[in-house]
Amino acid sequence: MIIIDVLRWIAVLALAFVAGKLMTKIKMPSILGWLIVGMIFGPHAVNIMPQSVLDASWYKTIIMWMQCAFGVMLGSELIWKKLKTSGKSLIVTTFSQSLGTFAVVSLAFGIAFYFTNVPIYLAFVFGGIALATAPAPALSIVNEFHAKGPVTETLLPIALENILD
Repeated sequence: MIIIDVLRWIAVLALAFVAGKLMTKIKMPSILGWLIVGMIFGPHAVNIMPQSVLDASWYKTIIMWMQCAFGVMLGSELIWKKLKTSGKSLIVTTFSQSLGTFAVVSLAFGIAFYFTNVPIYLAFVFGGIALATAPAPALSIVNEFHAKGPVTETLLPIALENILD
């Protein structure tokens, strides 16, 4: 059974890679293709990658190693002098991004829950969940399009902080 699950995982990875390449052909970030494949073939749609695979220890180990590799690649982009000079803007960006995300998501879900008779306090739960989103998509786009500037200089330390948490 594990062999079939691993083969499924490899097949979905190959499909994601192809979808990413197709996205770049139409001038879109390749991560968009990866995300679409993940949504289609994941446990909530076609179910080629069932929840049992996502919960398997071998899968979690592979994901952990991939996160470590991503952290090393990202860490190699950081230069401590740049981090020192951008400290104030880093803190301001982190707080405004965090509070803004929490407020917008909580408000949107609060309005939706109000009209659907769902307890409003759950909107704050969703706002908190929105804060824990991974930085990989944004960093993938920065890397793919070789973006440079003050926003990307601030994004890299924030992303590294999120990975290390």
